Parts: sequence; structure tokens; C-alpha cells
Amino acid sequence: MTAAEEFAKNLADPMWRLSHLYKIIIKGDDDDADGLVIQFKPNRAQRRFIARLHHRNIILKARQLGFTTLIAIVWLDHALFNANSRCGIIAQDREAAKIIFRDKVKFAYESLPPQLLAAMPVKADNADELLFAHNNSSIRVATSMRSGTLHRLHISEFGKICAKFPEKAKEVVLGSIPAVPLTGITIIESTAEGAEGRFYDMTQKAIAMDEQQKPLTERDWRFHFFPWWQEERYRMDADGVVMTRKDHDYFDKIEADQGTQIDMEQRAWYVATRDADFVGNEENMLQEYPSTPQEAFEVPAEGCYYTNQ
Repeated sequence: MTAAEEFAKNLADPMWRLSHLYKIIIKGDDDDADGLVIQFKPNRAQRRFIARLHHRNIILKARQLGFTTLIAIVWLDHALFNANSRCGIIAQDREAAKIIFRDKVKFAYESLPPQLLAAMPVKADNADELLFAHNNSSIRVATSMRSGTLHRLHISEFGKICAKFPEKAKEVVLGSIPAVPLTGITIIESTAEGAEGRFYDMTQKAIAMDEQQKPLTERDWRFHFFPWWQEERYRMDADGVVMTRKDHDYFDKIEADQGTQIDMEQRAWYVATRDADFVGNEENMLQEYPSTPQEAFEVPAEGCYYTNQ
């Protein structure tokens, strides 16, 4: 088999494509990162999500796990390799939409191998949409998707949309989500924003079905939870990090409730992040880096962020 034949064979495998075709821009926090552009490869949390993908999905997560990047690339891949498909991403505001389109969708497309760029040219390149000439498929990023069929829909930071723009959230629920056929895929992804609103209500129902292990229909939402303590990067040297008895009691309780282990390096990362990034607003750590689904929606009184209200 020639190299060209092997490449053509590999292109038939979506998972191979996700790990070999696309490049992404990274923050550059890792010392071993070669510049700010790397080959995209789904991380452990992303692979777990792909393995459990349902027609309708709700992701409740800690920050910076890369799900927006993952879904942008999955949608781009679907549009490139499936004819007449419409893929959409709804962002919380115009600035977020612009960044997702420019830095995730368009950059990944323009960084494809030259032979694929030649075989999959753009027919229309607008400010928020790529329409491909070879198969009439498209991917769009905007703050609203009001009309037309959507075969793939991602709603990014829906909790923030519900909290800041309740009318837009209503439009998403009543207009955008029904535009996706039951055979399509919808993904709602967000950190929590308080114990009220449409994201909260939809998530609580999905959690209840998940806990009851009920079989899901195409109309039901599958719940996916990704806490901070499952992320391999969230750890640091514990030397020099002051942890109180109260801190350790909290981690011990999470270990018991979740059936996991949180080692000293993980505990140090959590305490250092809370005390540095959320000083004066420590309760926000629960929303941005939740340990449990229930904790993510807590809005505790000042000074009581480790206790049930």
C-alpha cells in the first residue's frame, strides 16, 4: 500500500481524522509546547464524551477542559466529510462568536494538509460561516440560529446565556433546538450560573434521568459531568501551599461522596487556584471548578462555601 493509499484509507476513520488532521492554537502554559500551535488530539475528558455521545447532550463542567475546541473541530470535520450538512455553534455574545470562528473553526480549516485544502475549497467565506464547494456543507458561528435546518448544533456557555440574556435563551430553546432533527446532534455545554433558569432546569432533569439510569429516547438529554479533579493538568507541587483542616475536610468529603481519591498535588492546585484567582469571591470556585454536579449550582452565603446551605 502506497502512502497515498494509506492516507485515503485513514480518512475514512473519523477518530483518526480528529487526531491527525487538525491544528489548534493553545495558551502556551506547557513548557514542552512547540510554540502556540499544536496538533489537536482529544484529551481524556474529550474521548470520554465522544464515547457517550447521544442525540441530545448536556455538559456540566469545570473551566478550560477544551470542549468548545473539541466540538468546533468535530463540527468542522462533519461538514468537510458529509454532504449537505449544516453545523452551527451558538456563542454567548458577538466577541465570543468571533473568537470561536476565527481561532477554532477557520484556523483549523486553513491548517489542513494542502491536498485536502485543494480538494475541499471554500465556496463562501463570510464573517461567521464557511460554505464548502465540494459538498455544499457549512459551519457557522453566531449568537443566534433562528431559521433553517441544523444537523449539528452546539450551544456554548448556555448557563451564561440564560443568566444574562433570558430572551435569547428562550429563543434557543423554542427555535434553535427544534431546528435539529431527532437524528442530528445537539450539545449544550456550560459552567453553572446559579440554581435557576433554563440551563439549571434542563440539567436537573438530565441528572435525575442519569441517576435513575433510565433508557434515553432521541428527545431526552444525556448528562455529562466533568469535575476539576478528573483533569490531569489540575495539580501542582504542594510545598508552600497552606491548606487548612477545613480544606482537607472538604476534600475528604468529596472523596467519600464521589468514590475517588484527591491527592496532595490536586488539593494544592485547588486551594492555590481558589485563593489566587477567586480572592474575595471564593464561592465562585464552586461554579467554575465544581467537584460535584450539585455543588456547581450552589450560591452559598459568604464564608460558608464548604457547607450545605
